Amino acid sequence: MPGVPDAFRCDTCEQDVSREAATRRGTFGDLDPEKWQSFCCPDCGRRLRTVFVALED
Repeated sequence: MPGVPDAFRCDTCEQDVSREAATRRGTFGDLDPEKWQSFCCPDCGRRLRTVFVALED
């Protein structure tokens, strides 16, 4: 997935979370869920990062 890091850092759990292990959720606000996803910690649920996941035209 271009533009998405291989791992994220959870400051709450103080651990690195791989992209595959992160829980994916819809975004907050008016962001298009087909283009944006929030990656969250699988242990505590904290949002790690919201990233653009759609292919650019």
